[in-house]
Amino acid sequence: MMKHIDKLRLALEQYSDRTPKDELLCKLILGICSESLDSPQRLRLLNRLLRELQLLPRLSKVSHPYYLEALNKTWQWLDNNLHEFHPQRSPIQASLIAWINGYLRYRIQDLYSSTTIKELSLDLDALERSGFYDDCVSGLEAQIERIERQEKAALARAIAQYIDRDPEKKLRKCHPRNRPDCNCQLIVQKLLLQESPEKMSALARQLNIKTQTMHSFWKRTGFLKVQAIARQIAQKDSEVTADC
Repeated sequence: MMKHIDKLRLALEQYSDRTPKDELLCKLILGICSESLDSPQRLRLLNRLLRELQLLPRLSKVSHPYYLEALNKTWQWLDNNLHEFHPQRSPIQASLIAWINGYLRYRIQDLYSSTTIKELSLDLDALERSGFYDDCVSGLEAQIERIERQEKAALARAIAQYIDRDPEKKLRKCHPRNRPDCNCQLIVQKLLLQESPEKMSALARQLNIKTQTMHSFWKRTGFLKVQAIARQIAQKDSEVTADC
């Protein structure tokens, strides 16, 4: 322990620019590292160090939704790892802030990535409750747009491409009785995937089928089929992500 403290003291003395700020930081760092983790004196010194660090102009401060959480985790990390600080340049405050900022940026990205993975699975039940099948215009298309805004475009494209191609003919085989021309794939393509989506009532007239019949089919059968396919694709994507 003493050998490590002596080595840290020499490094701090080498890179300190002898200003009051650097001298204070050196004193606090050595004092903290000299105390045991459960020492009240260590806690007091650590709190003083954190107050000083937050006054330094080069501490990263960004308007990121995970910034405050990342900052708190960074202070916890600093508490546990301050003894591993090795100044690389003068003054000490610049070297220390660069070290802290590096971890802070990593923690922000880590929190963002973790949240993205957790949200990867499509909440299609919520979509249905919010009116997914109400003329179907705001359904899957809105979900895809939301996913793209959250940087999940790859998953959204996979779902849209699968529906559009229907390689296993699951959607084409899903239709009202004796009306294979009014199948689930066609409904999704016309009402959700086109650049200018059609209205369900208009599509029903084109196919010479009652709007209520089509609407009931979509609500009770078609939507559930699309929901199941989207969930399967999301699950596969989640498993691939977890294996990476």
